Amino acid sequence: MDLDLEQLAAVVLRLPDAARADLATRLLASLEPDAPGDSAAAIASAWDAELDRRETELSEDPSIGIPAVEVFRVLDADLAAQRAARSESVR
Repeated sequence: MDLDLEQLAAVVLRLPDAARADLATRLLASLEPDAPGDSAAAIASAWDAELDRRETELSEDPSIGIPAVEVFRVLDADLAAQRAARSESVR
């Protein structure tokens, strides 16, 4: 099967929620080879601990937060730049 990223995403997004969650966990694990354990449970636990840490940090100092609108604006700009770079490299 020779799919580009958009085709693959379209296939994956049709999977049931549980299957997409399992795939997401596996993909994250592949990006974190030094994660404690190596099991999905260990990775999920590490992410939970990180989320708890960030929540505590934000509740102690709300001024460090970034409004979601700003976060999404930056992400959209980054994604557009990546897509533009990818389309330039194909030409």
